[in-house]
This record gives sequence, C-alpha cells and structure tokens, in this order.
Amino acid sequence: MLYVDFHTHQVPGRQDVVAVVDGRDTWGVHPWRADAEFVVPDLSTRLAIGECGLDALRGPAMEVQEAVFVRQVRLSEELGKPLIIHCVKALDRLLRLRREHPCQPWMLHGFRGKPQQLRSLIDAGLFVGFGYQHNEESLRICPASRLLLETDTDHVQDIAHLYENAARERGLEVTELAKMMLENYRTFFRKEPNQT
Repeated sequence: MLYVDFHTHQVPGRQDVVAVVDGRDTWGVHPWRADAEFVVPDLSTRLAIGECGLDALRGPAMEVQEAVFVRQVRLSEELGKPLIIHCVKALDRLLRLRREHPCQPWMLHGFRGKPQQLRSLIDAGLFVGFGYQHNEESLRICPASRLLLETDTDHVQDIAHLYENAARERGLEVTELAKMMLENYRTFFRKEPNQT
C-alpha cells in the first residue's frame, strides 16, 4: 500500500510514501515573502506551483500578496500546472480570484475550517488538503474526489497515522482511503505517482 502526502516540507523516511515536497516538487512564493525579489526557475520537472497564496495575518500588505499570487496563478495557467495554496483569513479574496482563473486545479492546503467554508471551496472547484489539525466534520463530509491528505510541517507524526485517523473519521478501511488518495493524485497532478 502507498501513502500519498500531498504537501510536506520534508523528504519522508519511508519507502511506501509518495511525497510532494515543498521546494523540491513544487515552486512558489509564499505570501509571507511576497515582497521579496524572486526569479522563476525552470519549472519543467515541478509538479505544481506553490506554496503560494494570501495571508491576512502575516506578511506584506494584502495588495502586494494578491499581485504576487496572481502572477503565480497566471504561471500555473501558462504551464498547465496545479496550484498549492496557503490561505489565512482571506477566503473571500481567494474565491473571487478563483472565479477569474478557473482552469487549473487548486488545492487549499492545511484546511481547518468548518463545513460552511468547505462547501464554498468545493463549490468553487477546489481540492482541500487536510492535515493532523482539522475539523472532523469537514473531513467527514468532504467529497472523496476533492479530499487530499498532507503532513505539511508536522515532522513528529507519521503520514500513516494521519491515514488511520482520517479513515476512522470517514468510516473507511485505510486501504480504501489510500486508493482514493492515489486516484486523487492522478486527477490533481495529471501524472502517475513516483515514489521518492
């Protein structure tokens, strides 16, 4: 059985994990650093653009963050690569931008919100990443085809424990959940998963 970790900041120590490692498999300008100069590298081998987005609690002014985020959205559209998004207290802005740029798949990572917020994301066509800290009801009701699991910066817990918890909360076997995540990887990234 393979575990997919859709967004992590460390290379896993397990052979049975397909990990999307921030900075290795993806590239993006985090909203906290949106006011820094940056050069877009060669993205031909990257799976996605991100982590990028909007954060109303930290980082430069929202106008600066939004301008940099929109540049990355356009890059995502030009290259045909999905977007991995960090969004804190800026959901309305994010949903407005999604309506303006509806083509590539977007993943809101680290979602902890309530079901009402989840529904607005699903209605806008987003995939939703859940980590160890999440709203159990939101994880339970998230459509299977839009659910993604991730460890993000949590280096203490193992991805297998997240799968066990999520499977229990959704009333599934872990193997069934793992198959769902592999299928969602294929849909989101439009590629077959590589174990690295």
